[in-house]
Amino acid sequence: MICRCGNESSAWLCPTCVNKLEYLIVRVDAVVAEVRAVIPRLTLTATYGDRAPGVRAQHAPAPVSVDAVSALDALQRWMLGTCLRLAEITRKPLNGKTHELLGSYLIANMPRLATLSWAPDLHPQLETLVKDCERITAEHDPRVFAGRCANCDSDLYAVKGQPEARCGTCGATYEVLKWREGATAATGYYVGTPAELSRALSHPEYNLNITVNQICMWATSRHNKPPKLARANEATDPDGQPLKPKYRLRDVLELNAKKRKPLDGTQAA
Repeated sequence: MICRCGNESSAWLCPTCVNKLEYLIVRVDAVVAEVRAVIPRLTLTATYGDRAPGVRAQHAPAPVSVDAVSALDALQRWMLGTCLRLAEITRKPLNGKTHELLGSYLIANMPRLATLSWAPDLHPQLETLVKDCERITAEHDPRVFAGRCANCDSDLYAVKGQPEARCGTCGATYEVLKWREGATAATGYYVGTPAELSRALSHPEYNLNITVNQICMWATSRHNKPPKLARANEATDPDGQPLKPKYRLRDVLELNAKKRKPLDGTQAA
């Protein structure tokens, strides 16, 4: 059987897709907590009709954001509906209806879930719902890039002006300034694909316009010479599946600095 991602698998979801779905389910708890935290601080102007002849419509702030409440409701309905659909097959009762318990139920029954024909649709559905919730919190609290999580290697984003950043994947919390100082000095800080590195370097922390093509050129062997940019990860995973090439952000920064430095020692334009 071929998984939707193209990998051979004995079930509808290959091990790689199972891991992706589990990571996304784990993220739900943190995303829900963030949206619930900002709901009381969000407002929506409501317009009321004429209360008496000749009186103009009245405007007043509603106590919560309708978009935020709707996004959480849609996420809750999806998780509950998916668990109930799975429970009809496993015959195992649900332990509760909270996001935490529903997520635990899905992960605990993941081996059975991976064998179902409708399982490949779950990741894109859940990803859309999670992104809707993240968009609401991002619009209310603008975030800036704060580094990479040491536990799961996910991007960290902190609310501008706040001292802490929380990983949306595993929930680990970091003090932004201390983490940046330590991570900057660490070997191999921020390992990513050319696209990930280019995107990270465009953040205000670096404010550099280094294109994906430029990074790929540095990583390509030319004229029988080794590439300027060394690969930072293995070529295949433990199962022998090919992995996307990843490189160290520090190496890209060093190559960019050499590129900008003129040969005659004068200051670059």
